[in-house]
Amino acid sequence: MLRPLDAHAPYGIGSYRLLGTLGSGGMGTVHLALPEDGGPGDLVALKTVRRDLELQPDFRLRFRREARAAGAVRSPYVSALVAADPDADRPWLATEYVVGPPLDEAVSRAGALPVPVVRELGADLARGLAAVHGARLVHRDLKPANVVLGAGGPRLIDFGIAQAYDATALTATGIMVGSPGFMSPEHVAGDRSVTAASDVFCLGAVLCYAATGQGPFHDDELAAVVHRIAQGRPDLSRVPGELRELIAACLHPEPAERPTTTRLVRELDPAAAHARPGVAPAPRTAPFPWPAGVARLIGEYEVTVGRALVAPPAPRHAPGPAADLPPSGPPAPGSPAAAPPAPPSPSGRKGRRLRLAAAAGSVVVAGVVTAVLITTLGDEGTGGGGSGAAGSAAPTGGAAPGVFVSSDMSDFGADAMDRSHLSADWSPWTASFESDGTPRGCLLIDTTLVCRLHRDGGGIALEARDAGDGGLRWRHPADGPASAGGGTAEPGLDGTYAYVPSDEDGVTVLRLEDGEPVDTVGAEQGWAPVKVRAHEGRVFVAYRASGDPDGALVRAFSATGDRRQLWRRSVDGADPRSLEIAGDSVHLRGGDRTLGLAAANGRTLAEAPERCEPLGQGAGHLSCPSGVREGGTLRKVTGGHRGERPLALSRTGVLLSGKEGGAPDGAEAELIARDLPTGRKLWSQPWSGTGTVRVAGDRLIVAEAEGVSTPGLADGAGLFPTTFSGWSQSGDGPTSTLVHGGAVFVTFEDGTVVSTYAP
Repeated sequence: MLRPLDAHAPYGIGSYRLLGTLGSGGMGTVHLALPEDGGPGDLVALKTVRRDLELQPDFRLRFRREARAAGAVRSPYVSALVAADPDADRPWLATEYVVGPPLDEAVSRAGALPVPVVRELGADLARGLAAVHGARLVHRDLKPANVVLGAGGPRLIDFGIAQAYDATALTATGIMVGSPGFMSPEHVAGDRSVTAASDVFCLGAVLCYAATGQGPFHDDELAAVVHRIAQGRPDLSRVPGELRELIAACLHPEPAERPTTTRLVRELDPAAAHARPGVAPAPRTAPFPWPAGVARLIGEYEVTVGRALVAPPAPRHAPGPAADLPPSGPPAPGSPAAAPPAPPSPSGRKGRRLRLAAAAGSVVVAGVVTAVLITTLGDEGTGGGGSGAAGSAAPTGGAAPGVFVSSDMSDFGADAMDRSHLSADWSPWTASFESDGTPRGCLLIDTTLVCRLHRDGGGIALEARDAGDGGLRWRHPADGPASAGGGTAEPGLDGTYAYVPSDEDGVTVLRLEDGEPVDTVGAEQGWAPVKVRAHEGRVFVAYRASGDPDGALVRAFSATGDRRQLWRRSVDGADPRSLEIAGDSVHLRGGDRTLGLAAANGRTLAEAPERCEPLGQGAGHLSCPSGVREGGTLRKVTGGHRGERPLALSRTGVLLSGKEGGAPDGAEAELIARDLPTGRKLWSQPWSGTGTVRVAGDRLIVAEAEGVSTPGLADGAGLFPTTFSGWSQSGDGPTSTLVHGGAVFVTFEDGTVVSTYAP
């Protein structure tokens, strides 16, 4: 449980403000902390390293290596590494904080868990281990104290970093490190080949403890514990019969004979047992079924943490000359500084810090603690020292001003998963578009999410939602699900306006802030606008002749000022509905050809003898039957591969394609990555073949019918979808996906839109 800070504790470490002390252990002290500009969802467990450990040879090198590796783990069942500073005077690391008791405290205070709860606990912990192992890590120290029970379910903590703190079974003096009752035989023997199977052994011991209140090798004498582990003699007499066989399999003395995490998930979770081959089962979306005693303990933790968030900082004395403490925060106003401050790093943070992406699980903390804050504060406002998360009059929103993200983008960029870009007022939400239709193209503009909704019977509407909470902002037309422009005319969007085709008035310009019309442009006698695209300060309108559907007229206008016409071009035989932008080129299709026009003046750049489509906004390349072509010259960059359908292109030149049929492990399809210039296959992974595939820096964002996953771009590892509350099962998966600030905005065929943390 949280304790007040020691009188000599620093006010802050790095960019974090300390709120209390969680405990002390073999490596040092663990504090509850909050970023200087963070909210309840940003709480971390911040661990400082003992001085004697820090002075060991090569410690910082091992610390840095392990922190980088641990930062690659992304799973809702793992408390992820958020940040670390191996080069600080006193090295430290921060992991996501889960509000709730560790398993050992919960069992000792509330009793052993019922069999159904143990099964769900085991399935989720096995999923967490699978994520750790998928990042080429081994937990090494799985024990009840390293399983935290939050309101949303269990979470693994302290994974993959143990070897930085000498995670061998015996020290040079023969003293056992860790909890021997929860170590594998190979760990106890000092064998360096501790593998994923070792974690499975430890998981079996943890499940035995959860079901009985006692570990399988429990004994008052340490030597007896070690002997029983080495000899493979667990006591499972008190384990319920429904669990005994599986736990015994986990505790097999031979690592090769233990079940895999995949098998454990399928045997412990009935839903997983019936999942399609090759497709990861969707995790539970209902609240975790903790028994009443555990739920009460979680409530105690919630109240304690909520009070710590709103309490004013306790007065603390400056450390004396002999104090051995981590560096403190800034001196109090008016006090002399002991030394000049370190120069800020380019990111604005002090020191060389490893900024690591946080996992999706912070939603548990954000929702729970915000509720506690509201209860604690009442009508008193935020109070002295409060985080400001409750009672704030700041407008809601999903992004800072100046944000422009399109679902048509192929690569959202390296910053897309950086949660520091996400507004503190955002929280996960689910909504349904009021305008009838399927969302096919969406934009995130500052704090507004705008989508085009295509109706089955023809017609397209626009609807805007608050990106922070999903509330309706406006829709067009305002009176219901009619066409936005008559027929199937398709509007265009930029960072400020929506451009809605209209037979009578040309193109109506709507202000995205409130949906109000502010101008019209492009009316032309005898021509009806059918599609609009906006790109880099220009608006491109494709028209069809009223009496002759053959051919297209394309006009370009300035998106600012008087919206004057920039150029005009007639294209015989082209379909105006095929208007698209790729890089600095405007493209139209007609028959079996694709024409490229210069966006600046409308002149013909090139022509390809096949029908091609852009590989996403900003990609500058086209997907064609014969392969991939460069947008401006239409020159073929790489040849096609039989059966592969290009889906996305990274800014680093990695082409992602889907291929149906013949996939490994019985999956319905496979996701394939190739080097664009050479066509060389980099990797392939089993895949459901549904939904959308996009890139965000060194990760993929794969949104499919089963959920969202964020596998690595380098190897595709981690393609295990996570389903969130409100996830729709309509159609063949999501119709559009946006990523910003580590959050995803996903739409579905039935009009559902879900915004949640990316896993």
